[in-house]
Amino acid sequence: LTERALAVRRQRSGGPRAGGRARPGAGEPGAGRSPTVAEFFGRYAARCAPEQKCSRDIARSLGNLVARQVGPDLPMECLRPEDLAAVLGRYGSAVSWNSMAGRMRAALRWGARDGLCCGELAENIPRKPVLHREPAFFAPERVEKIMRLAEAHPGTVGAGAGITLALGFFAGARTVEILRARWEDLDLAGGVLRIPKPKGWTRGAPPRLVELEENAAAWIARWRDWTKRQRRGAEPSGSVAPKPRLFSEWKKRWLAPEGLSWGRRAPEEREGGPTAAVPEEREGGQPAAVPESRANIPRHTYATMHVAAFRDAAATALNLGHAGGTEILEKHYRGLVAKTEALKYWKIYPQEEENLK
Repeated sequence: LTERALAVRRQRSGGPRAGGRARPGAGEPGAGRSPTVAEFFGRYAARCAPEQKCSRDIARSLGNLVARQVGPDLPMECLRPEDLAAVLGRYGSAVSWNSMAGRMRAALRWGARDGLCCGELAENIPRKPVLHREPAFFAPERVEKIMRLAEAHPGTVGAGAGITLALGFFAGARTVEILRARWEDLDLAGGVLRIPKPKGWTRGAPPRLVELEENAAAWIARWRDWTKRQRRGAEPSGSVAPKPRLFSEWKKRWLAPEGLSWGRRAPEEREGGPTAAVPEEREGGQPAAVPESRANIPRHTYATMHVAAFRDAAATALNLGHAGGTEILEKHYRGLVAKTEALKYWKIYPQEEENLK
């Protein structure tokens, strides 16, 4: 029954298409037969070096998704574009679809070069258009209000909340990078923040240095001195940020009552605020833009204000660690605020020492 079912499927799919590089005798028992889905992705994962654990895990995960859809024993010559489309159909957003489709193409192109699968399979995987999504960011006045609350209410997590905000708003560090940051990574004399484990470091992303603006260094120095006083003069060491749960509780206690939240929707937007409205439609019923994402707002605010104030996209991209150079900045962050407004942002400094409790 299995052999009959495979024969029917080969007949329906037409076997390897013209242009593919399936080896002679594919589908027949012996050394020349087409590998099964499980065998194909097993070889694809085995090609990775021992230190490439992340790439190997991605290859195995990809194989599991395909095997779950068509079965692990299906020969690769019988795999059809419809099967791959069904696997990708699990992903609702265009970004997730395109990300997984890219991994699928890489695997199939590798197989086509060795004659393990049809060469046209990879080219038949479509790419979905991604509509423009404007990043959410805060105005200088709102950021200043947040930082003043951090100064007035350090809370149970000490300087951790304040320096977490400072590294996000004024150094553009990602949330995961802030959680990994240590006091030893802050070089105020040199005016730099060293990020030894940036996003993607397990896949080989190198460490990076962020050049600190004057107000960023001032905020970091303020919280370092505050921590030093709490430690009776001892230099702070270890992680700079509190645990995510403690920081979340701090925000709920001090920022949420003031309406200063940067979840996916701010409190004023939940009751039909300005960004809660459905975006205008283009001709044909397509939305003009995807509603703004409210994730990681401190970093988005930094990117928006830095490129607007200093007009140096290359330097901004270097600080942010964008692998694609200035492409992301050009696409998402340029032209959102005027230079005069952005300059106000970089004039947000700590209050006088005696005002910090």
